[in-house]
Amino acid sequence: MSEYLPKFDFVARLDFGIGKQGEAAAERVRGKHPVEDLLYDRLVDAIIDEQMCPGQHLNEVRLAERHNVPRSRVRRVLERLRDEDMVVFELNRGAFVCRPTVQDAHDIFEIRRSLEDLAVRLACERARPADIVILRKALPQALASLSASETETGRLAVNFHLALVRICGNESLEMMVAQLIRRCVLVQSVYQKASAVLCPSREFAGIIDCIERKDADAASALMALHFDHIAANLDLDEARGTGDAAHALV
Repeated sequence: MSEYLPKFDFVARLDFGIGKQGEAAAERVRGKHPVEDLLYDRLVDAIIDEQMCPGQHLNEVRLAERHNVPRSRVRRVLERLRDEDMVVFELNRGAFVCRPTVQDAHDIFEIRRSLEDLAVRLACERARPADIVILRKALPQALASLSASETETGRLAVNFHLALVRICGNESLEMMVAQLIRRCVLVQSVYQKASAVLCPSREFAGIIDCIERKDADAASALMALHFDHIAANLDLDEARGTGDAAHALV
């Protein structure tokens, strides 16, 4: 897909002033304004909860109207998501939710496996009793419930992984894993088998037990098993990655 996104459109220049000084001011606040952060969080949540599908058109005007924000701010949020490989821009067509390829899927899970192995080992070294309590509260018990929807279980699993990496005390690691988790959600949206088995909660409980007793090798082995189960639920067929979502976000 070809991409096109002007760094600063005319409306953005009106917000910050025309010229180099105005552009510098725009760059400093890009993605940092409270309204933009709120819209960013809402769009990310919609992706995680699979309310927005890979390949789906993101209509800037409708997003601006729905969230009652200027279109220029919508554009900056979409650019921020573009920078995180969550959104792509096509010439004369606009913004779309990324649709990962099979190679993307392999690459994303390869690096996420490595980073979460590092995270679980750091957690074994650094976790305090209070952190164990937090992890147990984040334990997605609903994964064991047949009444839980895929959206609920997906959100709970995401929250668990984020809680785990957060106790490492490494903000850079946390940001990288959070971005990869969101991209994994897109991969699963496209390639997950209809017969997929949801992540069993016992894997998470076992990981917490290993962290509590500071057994890094055992925790690492369980995390690897967890990712094996995720991979087994995917059908990485190129044909599944070429579909197109015909509906726009309204």
